[in-house]
Amino acid sequence: MNERTFDARQIAKWATVFVALTLIAFAYFQLSQPAVEKGNPLSVVPANSALVCTIDHLDGSTDELTLFQTLLNNAGQRTAFKGWSQTVRQLDSLRTQNRKWYDWLQTCGLSFQTPDALNPENWSLSIALPSNASASEFMKDWLPDLPKRDFKGVSLFIGSNASWCELSHCLVFSHSAAVLEEVVIQVDKKNVLATNEAFNSSYDLRSKDVPLHISTRIADMGWLTLEPVFTAAGTLLNGFLPSLPGQPQPLAIHAFPGEVSIQQFLPESTSFVDVLHSSEFDSTWSALTDYYKGSQAELYWSQAWQDLGDSCQCDLNEILLGWRTGEQGVAVVELGDSLSEAVSFFGVSDSSNVINLLRPALTNQATPADGIYTVAFPQAFMRNAMPSLTVENNFVMQSDGFLFSASSPAPLRAIRNASKKLGDKNEFTSFLNQSGKSSGRFVYQSNSEVALLPASLTALIDGSGSSSFTTEWSQPHQILISIAIPVRIKEAAPIQAPAAPEPVITSDNTSEAIAVNERSWSVINHNTNERETLKQNNDNKLELIGADGKSLWSIEIEGPILGDVVQIDALKNNKLQMAFTTQSAVYILDRNGNALPGFPYHTKPPISSPLLAADYDNTKKYRLIFAAGDGLLFNFGVDGKPTSGWKFSGTGSEKIIAVKTQKIGSDDVIVTVSDQGNIQLLKRTGETKAVCTSKLEGFDGKTLDIISGNDFNTTSIVYSCGSSAKTVQLSVE
Repeated sequence: MNERTFDARQIAKWATVFVALTLIAFAYFQLSQPAVEKGNPLSVVPANSALVCTIDHLDGSTDELTLFQTLLNNAGQRTAFKGWSQTVRQLDSLRTQNRKWYDWLQTCGLSFQTPDALNPENWSLSIALPSNASASEFMKDWLPDLPKRDFKGVSLFIGSNASWCELSHCLVFSHSAAVLEEVVIQVDKKNVLATNEAFNSSYDLRSKDVPLHISTRIADMGWLTLEPVFTAAGTLLNGFLPSLPGQPQPLAIHAFPGEVSIQQFLPESTSFVDVLHSSEFDSTWSALTDYYKGSQAELYWSQAWQDLGDSCQCDLNEILLGWRTGEQGVAVVELGDSLSEAVSFFGVSDSSNVINLLRPALTNQATPADGIYTVAFPQAFMRNAMPSLTVENNFVMQSDGFLFSASSPAPLRAIRNASKKLGDKNEFTSFLNQSGKSSGRFVYQSNSEVALLPASLTALIDGSGSSSFTTEWSQPHQILISIAIPVRIKEAAPIQAPAAPEPVITSDNTSEAIAVNERSWSVINHNTNERETLKQNNDNKLELIGADGKSLWSIEIEGPILGDVVQIDALKNNKLQMAFTTQSAVYILDRNGNALPGFPYHTKPPISSPLLAADYDNTKKYRLIFAAGDGLLFNFGVDGKPTSGWKFSGTGSEKIIAVKTQKIGSDDVIVTVSDQGNIQLLKRTGETKAVCTSKLEGFDGKTLDIISGNDFNTTSIVYSCGSSAKTVQLSVE
């Protein structure tokens, strides 16, 4: 008995040792295998590019990607951005329809670039490839069977409207074959951004947890990399501009911040303001002296007033400095009939009568009745001029706290006679409040008449309407640039979990085919922020799989889930619930699988659409909107009760199979699509917003993306149609 016991222990001991050695050997083998590397999209971007937009991965924040699509859509057809927008939609459609593309685009990096944003064909896209993958295996699902030709040892696949090649473990795509050839040439010369010191000094300062970055060349001085920050008023594009000692910086003026007050005097029709505001004059004077240092204007800046003072036989320099405060700048005043004119403004200390002090610089004339005086020495004012806009200082006028100068009296009269001031304009004050008081320079513009920002960047944001930017020296040799645009993106929109591929039919060589009908969605564990998997099999069993792969719970539900599962904070306690529809009911489940009170909510007619969880005001006051029966659309709260004020009247016999909400212009619009492809545009209340004449031919009810514009006619819809995607521009009566 004892011998047998001893033998069993020995066997168990040696078995344990054998298993341990096996595991060690397996681990060593795995660790010794080379990691699958990915290409660097910037390694195939020519260094002469003017604008580069990088996306770390398409599973990044929906907000950043929505902003990118909105900017591209707003930019219009006059730029390369239309091509960018179409390509993003195509990639997103491939990701939606194709599991291989989906897995790739979830983790790879993308880069759109152009040397000239105004040339529609002069752009390219680069996507990082895993080192063990080939672009051909992906492109057969996008652009198959294109003619091939060799160029400098690289195979180019050339189509009539699009071309691609594989280069340095990257897929390179462009509408132009000539652009591809240029990329090949520059990569061969190693003249690319990945090795460009000026670009990397800016790009390395980006936030690593933001998926979208916009890099723009600042003349020949370097690069600025921006990233979006969403605010209640709109969006800020923030970034750092590296500054090298002795290198001029056209966007920056180093000044100590102060209050901006010029808006109290300029008319509401002012379309551009560049103001330098400091706490006192000395800092402004020093800032402008440093700004002009090393430029052609430096000598004139130093000598002009002294020379004029000598010629006037008076100490003009001391006189003019005596009334100055720390705020000055330039503006463009709209005069009507498409006319505009630039003015300069200079702050007046206390209640000084500047006109009397300026007598030596004015022409010998009687005091004019309108208070506008002619200047004898216009060049005297050049020493105070802001460098962004050239103004001929032929006429001057004092208005309370400022002296204004212009080339003609017209803008001065417009300033004096204005009944509404720029400070009354909500748009302007919103930008001013958003910028804060930490910047020494504030620039506002409502058109692109004056372009201080690079042309390519201006073209990207110009379609969004008015904008402003501020500059601030944050660290030695680093300038913080903040560009505000009135594009609002909701930060806390319901999370749309991607669905797994559609069911397929497999065979095990028997007489019967086996249907595999399992679907899955990625959901967030609000306690750990880890990704978990919600699965439904063909028996309608719903199961939650933890991040460690273990089953947490399973329940039976009534029928297959329609569309996606969305996560909402229904109880407003920072805990996420899973919400979805089946043909029989609306469900809201907590992460333990328990239904919230009032759910599942059953309807008599069968439900025909996935669930829309709308949070219009970002207050977690969700509207659960879904379709049922023939043309019915329901709107419920998270308490399971109908939403008061809902006035939807029905569509007749057409069944609604998709419901979305989107902000178009300044309004929230509910968009429904029927099984016939007909579109309804509704208000929040369910009433008709506009009559849409567009139609989604062949819509299969799966993918529906709305690319919003400034109004309905600049808004488009991307939708799935079998194995392909189509785009339709909205048209309303």
